[in-house]
Amino acid sequence: MDSLVEAIEGSYNGHPKLVLVVGKPGSGKSKLVKEYSHNTGIPIVDFSKVLTDDQHDLKTTMKEFLKNYRFDVLLIDNKAALYDALNDDLKDVLDDLAKKVTVVATWNGYINEGNLAHIVNGDEVLYPLDGSFEYVLVQ
Repeated sequence: MDSLVEAIEGSYNGHPKLVLVVGKPGSGKSKLVKEYSHNTGIPIVDFSKVLTDDQHDLKTTMKEFLKNYRFDVLLIDNKAALYDALNDDLKDVLDDLAKKVTVVATWNGYINEGNLAHIVNGDEVLYPLDGSFEYVLVQ
């Protein structure tokens, strides 16, 4: 929990505003985010209630959602609704959201050889550890 709190607090002081909670399935990513939510009172956003079936532009929809969002941290766990609505890369969408608010999202994957791997439907997508995000590794 301490490393997650440190990463979030760092986002207020010029560090990246995207914090990924990285781990393989069953590693405790969701548990960590739920514990943070419980301790702070910040809800985990259920995007299945935010997104509609006729979504054409996810980034625009999310910007509209953030206009009425009252917290300075956006907690994202189950991303199934986001995946269903995606026309873009998930990291691009999260990066875009992080321009407006600190985003904490669970991330099914791992860190290896200077890369962040994202596992979706058995496929892996690699992103360089380029300093554009913070991560908390859960094992």
